[in-house]
Amino acid sequence: MKVLLVNHGTAAEWGGGDGVQIRETAKRLRQRGYIVDEVNSDQPRAEGYDLVHIFNCRVQHSFESQIRCCKQVDIPIVVSPIWISLKRAYWGSRGSSSVLTQATNNYDNNAINLLENLKQRKLVVVNEGISFHSNGYTTDESNTLELISSLLKEVDGLLPNSLLELQAIRSDLNWYDNTFEIAHYGVDPRIFLDANPDKFKAYSGINEPFVLQAGRIEPAKNQAMVCWALRNKNIPIIFIGSGKHWPSYTDLCKSIARDKLIVIDHIDQELLASAYAAASVHILTSWMETCGLVSLEAALSGTPLVASTFGHELEYLEDDAWYADPADPESINESIDAALQAGRNSEKTIKMKRKILEKFNWEQTVDATEKLYRRVLAKKR
Repeated sequence: MKVLLVNHGTAAEWGGGDGVQIRETAKRLRQRGYIVDEVNSDQPRAEGYDLVHIFNCRVQHSFESQIRCCKQVDIPIVVSPIWISLKRAYWGSRGSSSVLTQATNNYDNNAINLLENLKQRKLVVVNEGISFHSNGYTTDESNTLELISSLLKEVDGLLPNSLLELQAIRSDLNWYDNTFEIAHYGVDPRIFLDANPDKFKAYSGINEPFVLQAGRIEPAKNQAMVCWALRNKNIPIIFIGSGKHWPSYTDLCKSIARDKLIVIDHIDQELLASAYAAASVHILTSWMETCGLVSLEAALSGTPLVASTFGHELEYLEDDAWYADPADPESINESIDAALQAGRNSEKTIKMKRKILEKFNWEQTVDATEKLYRRVLAKKR
């Protein structure tokens, strides 16, 4: 079988979990005898393939163009949506960064009230005259969700990364077809399992406990709130990830955490695994995660996890992590304290590592992928 795996045209520039999923899927499909090509393109050339698999439907205009190109040549289409409720995520990410910017510049009663309104979900975020509310209500009259919904109804099957993602797709996008398989994210234990912390300690010069967050530095990942939560705590914070798309947000994080924050733009996977192993806690209190691949990687290195209550992480992490409200710095602080106190030998941390080894590996991801391919092609015959 000849398969084309497609991501949006700017995927290489942004990086992220969708690119990792494509790479690992392609590798294992080839091992199983498939002919596989990978492309980052909004206008993929689909002729000559038995099936096209598109990753990430959130980049609306790219997704529309990709679907149209495939439909023109009547090729079966499978989509890994990587969906999160966009309007709720926009409210949280833009609201928190705006409030923290104001609080950093002038921590007065108004800033305190704004932080409380964010925490209580009472804050209304206004951008270019459009209001966004915490429940997803917006005065935006564009048809973004309607367009994505209609496009998903044209494809032949979906591969959500969790049942929670599937439920969000049904609720947000009114997709109710039954041609789907759940393809949980995986992690490569050869890289991340029980990595050696010494390499990163030598690289960074840090031998004391520290809090780590890996991933792009941007409002959706909520690093500024982590900095705010830890601003009075005597513990270093390390962010590993690019901030090139949001330099002002990186500056906000630095202005909050000052010299306790270390930002590392990019390191290879071996050094990243060592960083996970050296960290006392890995945190990802994000506004926009379907899983949080970096959390799974960190857990394989034996690092206690602090995760967000906002996305779909619960299906993966269950009760084997410490959860925090991404809008509440006190919640983040308390969860970090609990994870630090529990440490690497805690029952939660050990159970999380064991669970990843048993359930969340790329072979099982591709088992589900292959199963859906066969179902889709059987329906087309």
